[in-house]
Amino acid sequence: MTDRTEGTEYPDLIATCWLSAGDVSPGLADQTSPVPIADRVSMVAESGWAGIGLVYADLISARDGIGYEELGRLIRDAGIGIVEVEFLEGWWQTGAERVAGDALRDDLFAAATALGARHIKVGAGMTDRPLPVATMASAFADLAAQADDAGIRLALEATPFSHIPTTEDAVAVVTASDSPAAGLMIDIWHTFKSGTPHDDLYKIVPIERVAALEIDDGPAIRHTAINDIFLDTINDRKYCGEGDFDTATFVRRTLDAGYTGPWGVEVISNEHRALPVAEGLKRARDTALATFDAAARLS
Repeated sequence: MTDRTEGTEYPDLIATCWLSAGDVSPGLADQTSPVPIADRVSMVAESGWAGIGLVYADLISARDGIGYEELGRLIRDAGIGIVEVEFLEGWWQTGAERVAGDALRDDLFAAATALGARHIKVGAGMTDRPLPVATMASAFADLAAQADDAGIRLALEATPFSHIPTTEDAVAVVTASDSPAAGLMIDIWHTFKSGTPHDDLYKIVPIERVAALEIDDGPAIRHTAINDIFLDTINDRKYCGEGDFDTATFVRRTLDAGYTGPWGVEVISNEHRALPVAEGLKRARDTALATFDAAARLS
């Protein structure tokens, strides 16, 4: 790890859900963490994170176990001030799929309200036949209105295997709504893998609509098959500064654009899952801080 740069101001960092979940990953039928929730909260706090992320399966497990009131107390007592919940999908569907999507929405809204979550991460499924942007924009505007009524902020993430495959599409969907609840999630993994240069990102993205940021690193290779893209996303991410993404420049350009909120660190990989949770949390935070040091030395 590099030495701290004198005068660097570090932002609040969120340990996104997969950082503390242990040996479990997106795409599994059961995404419930094998690590007890109280242990996760303790390890996240002890390793210096300002925020914690929790995925749907873990939220429901906690709700039906210790309850949200106790979970919230654990988080507050540990000194963690930011909660992020995920992953809201199905909001564009019709028929039986929409019924399931609405149930997911209601559960996540309830969790976010009970835990005082800063935002809910929103996805757009997995497909190689994306729906028209106008269709997604209309559905998201309805979702944002519901979120605003509930006092919840949304962070919509473009993923190349989804109905919103590009950053440009996500911007179009979010800006079609005038709701203050409608925000963007910008993840370096997806912007880099889609070919958007860091220097051009904020020519596309209105910084005032960015609800949350995520950093990680990885190899420069860009897959084209949907399944290969997804497997790459959940298995091959690297710690900041250990791949080809030039995370320091991404951070520098984002700060220069005016972003002042917290940053999620989202290392989803076979390597990370193989580490003891406390060790992985420390490594993820140390390498993220080193990235901010490197960004501070850039103009």
